[in-house]
Amino acid sequence: MTMSPAQWAAAFDYLEAVLLQDAPKAAASGRILAAPGQIASTIASLADELIPELLSQAFQISDTMSQAERRTAEEAMAADRGAQASALIHMALRAWADDDPTDAEAQDLALVLLGWLQLMAGAPPGDHEQALLMLGSARHTIQGGTP
Repeated sequence: MTMSPAQWAAAFDYLEAVLLQDAPKAAASGRILAAPGQIASTIASLADELIPELLSQAFQISDTMSQAERRTAEEAMAADRGAQASALIHMALRAWADDDPTDAEAQDLALVLLGWLQLMAGAPPGDHEQALLMLGSARHTIQGGTP
């Protein structure tokens, strides 16, 4: 599922609200993000686009590379333990969402995705400032530079 700009904005607002434990903002963003009962699958769809995009960015994989350069970069990514863990987290989020969790349980999926973002940022667990910076960077990357 490709998300609309409004869904992306709501998704990032939702992740930020979950991180900061802002229940009213999470509820409001959740209502914009998806129909009731669909928040978990939408979080998984966010992960479907966000994780590969940020991994490609981390390994500097782009469409402008030659085939040989791209293959070398993709092989380096495939051999990287962090990228392997990211792929496992991605699969786990998708499987968890497919198990039809409630909207309250969807916040747990969001926390897993936020934990992954913290790892990508190299931030220790609980470092909300670094996670917020990474979230802002991810928002900027995914939305093509639009604030």
